[in-house]
Amino acid sequence: MLKIGKVFGARASAAPTLSRAGQRQRAARAARSLKTQGRTIPWRHAAIYAALVVVAGVAIALWDHAYEARQADALKPPPPEVVAKNLVEDVVGLGSVSNVVLDQKASSLEMTVQDVLLKPGQSRDEQRKNVSAEGGYAIQFLENRMPLKKVTLHIMKANKALATVSYEAGQKTPTTQFGPDLQ
Repeated sequence: MLKIGKVFGARASAAPTLSRAGQRQRAARAARSLKTQGRTIPWRHAAIYAALVVVAGVAIALWDHAYEARQADALKPPPPEVVAKNLVEDVVGLGSVSNVVLDQKASSLEMTVQDVLLKPGQSRDEQRKNVSAEGGYAIQFLENRMPLKKVTLHIMKANKALATVSYEAGQKTPTTQFGPDLQ
């Protein structure tokens, strides 16, 4: 055997002999490993793991519920008064609507609008034409997007009533009643 070991570069050595104490330690380790081979995970560890999984699942479910509630609030449409105000301001000008009253039962809308079209130096006919067109376009814009039976726009300039433009379902065009300044 020594010749073969030297030819292949291996060292020849005898198997180590264990003392009695070493043999006992080895036997004790083997007995302990046999004792635990029947169980895979201690029950306490499994219970802790299961509790952690349940707590994590509940936390994720609560977070998801809160996220869905935030998304539902963000996607909820604005009230009809706000929609009507925004539609009229798209035509008349931003910040020009000061008062909105919507009666959903009667399907009627009443607004106070600050005029932005009247310029100094215009003739009375031009002013009347501009105020009437401003109210008419705003009402047509509303009529196309909101199902209303009656719409009334009070057009004001410096807290003075310039005109009242109104529309009722069935009319072809809105009617305009001018205030004392434009008569």
